[in-house]
Amino acid sequence: MSLTLRYSRTGTLVPSSSIDSSYVDLGETRSQTSHAHLTPKRYPPPTLLQQAYLRGILHKPKDLVFLVKLVTLAIWSMVRLHCLELPFLIVTRFRYSTKHHPIGWTWFMTVAMAFIRRVGPLLQTVGQIRFVGLFVEGSLPIQSLFMRNVKVEKSVTFKVNLEALLRPERATLAPLRHLLREKGIADDTMNSNSEYLHSMHPPSHGPGARVANMPEEVGVLDKDGNYQLKGEWIEALTDPKKPDTRPRSKTVILYFHGGGHVFLSPASHRNFLSRLARDVGPGTRVFSVDYRMAPEHPFPAAIHDAFAAYLYLTEPTHTALDLNKRSSTMHHVPVDPHDIVVGGDSAGANLAAAFMLYMAQYVQPSTEPQYILPHATLLLSVWGDVTSSLPAANNMDWYCYCPSSLGNSPFDKKAFLEFNRLSIGANYVIGDVETVPNPRNALGDNHRWLWYKHLSQHPLVSPVHRANLSGMTNTIVHTGTHDRLLDDNRLYAHRLGLANPDRLTRIEVYKDMVHVHHVMAVFPDAHVATANLARFIARSKHLQEQQDQRGVGIWDADAEDAQRQKENRGDTNGGGVEEAASFLHPNMVRNRTLTDNVEWVLVEHGGKEVAKDEGWPMNVLLKAWPPAELCEELTTLGLSSNT
Repeated sequence: MSLTLRYSRTGTLVPSSSIDSSYVDLGETRSQTSHAHLTPKRYPPPTLLQQAYLRGILHKPKDLVFLVKLVTLAIWSMVRLHCLELPFLIVTRFRYSTKHHPIGWTWFMTVAMAFIRRVGPLLQTVGQIRFVGLFVEGSLPIQSLFMRNVKVEKSVTFKVNLEALLRPERATLAPLRHLLREKGIADDTMNSNSEYLHSMHPPSHGPGARVANMPEEVGVLDKDGNYQLKGEWIEALTDPKKPDTRPRSKTVILYFHGGGHVFLSPASHRNFLSRLARDVGPGTRVFSVDYRMAPEHPFPAAIHDAFAAYLYLTEPTHTALDLNKRSSTMHHVPVDPHDIVVGGDSAGANLAAAFMLYMAQYVQPSTEPQYILPHATLLLSVWGDVTSSLPAANNMDWYCYCPSSLGNSPFDKKAFLEFNRLSIGANYVIGDVETVPNPRNALGDNHRWLWYKHLSQHPLVSPVHRANLSGMTNTIVHTGTHDRLLDDNRLYAHRLGLANPDRLTRIEVYKDMVHVHHVMAVFPDAHVATANLARFIARSKHLQEQQDQRGVGIWDADAEDAQRQKENRGDTNGGGVEEAASFLHPNMVRNRTLTDNVEWVLVEHGGKEVAKDEGWPMNVLLKAWPPAELCEELTTLGLSSNT
């Protein structure tokens, strides 16, 4: 079947000489049925007590036990640090690492991290996680003391019509859904038919490769099918005491905060994003998206929000958007897509990666002319495998505050059903039945397991395993040697480089650093990391311009820059060396490996870079999901590549 429906960048139908009526039915009238199953009687909205719990207001008996354990363990960790480990460190003059204190940390950071680490393993409910989020955002008045030379515009809001937003996605998936309907397979969230669920994770390579099906959203919308999307703008201003000689930046960063798709907000990341914007340069703007989160709005709601946010920047007149006077005073005209960079940390990095895949595989095939995608992607401690199937995700590294494990294997039903605390991964894909019942989680354990098993393997959910990563943009990946998600980042960078030999892929692993250390300003290496992100943005922009203006291949242009870098270090004779570009740091490692086209970099304390990769062998990571099970499931699918 050939695809016949096309939409413009503003969401209007492009005239076509041959439009299959069945496709029109799938793509245009779906709004009449897509949310019919979300009736208030079957799945009522949360009660007042449940709403309070979802806001982090604890009121259950088990929460009292949680608070008592939290205080007790926090006190004990402080006693152990100061009475047992500190004397040893003093005697050895802080030359050796202990269980709690790597030699690269300050003592203040060790104390802070010891307390934070005690929180993670105790979190068992959505309410408890969001209770912690309230404390994080409660520190904003302190953080604001260090936010100088930035302008912040809070509570930017606009309405989104979901059906208009999903027209390109529905058109792209119309042939597959048409085939499923011909087989009598319903396309709704009440369906646990094996072939329908298998369509969520088809082969990504080989003769049977095709785009994965997308589930319908299960979150409740307004009666008119709209919902409200929020965010905030941050703009870097010129420092009057330290004039910046760089040209005024036009960069706009579309950013997605972390938090396991369950807590935190743009407010929690305001300080970090202010530092990043200042490092990129005066004039840099960041639009931080307050996307919908689980359990109220499980996958794929956040990805749809990312698309809506991108349209807000580039196509504010799109038919899916309804802007108002609170849509921003900082954003008057459409942003040139050539100036946009997309980024995120942890779950937000998962969303950033999924957004780029969504645009390439679901939106672009049904859009004419196609959108211009961001020239760079910033992935900080990307959560690339929500099932915690990789070795680092299950290790006992005591330094990282990120709890283990965040998800469950999609191949072990018994372990999934016996998991006795909140699974962050399951919450993202199917929600939490105790607080927000929906058609994926409220129809019994077997139904809940089937939806988790298949959706957790979706290429937009766990992109390190299932996604076809070809066609992506220049990407930098940041992680730390003590990051619980170190293997997620290493495997993603490896597969991304293999799939995009004509793009710049770089991974920086920071020695002794933990999960998303960028947000912890007390770490000196946090400032090194933001400076390196700024350099990568400038480097990516420069390489893209060289490719567009001169027709020079990205690696040829980079070789020219490497020669300039060498000359600026004084390694060659010859005068008149032009001033180095902002991204040509004299100590920057730029050795691309020939095996996977990736720049592998270990960043030591103080910013020294070494061309190095440490961790489990890549062939171990590539086999984290059992191939026998995978082959069995793909054989069961039985859909041809022509669909």
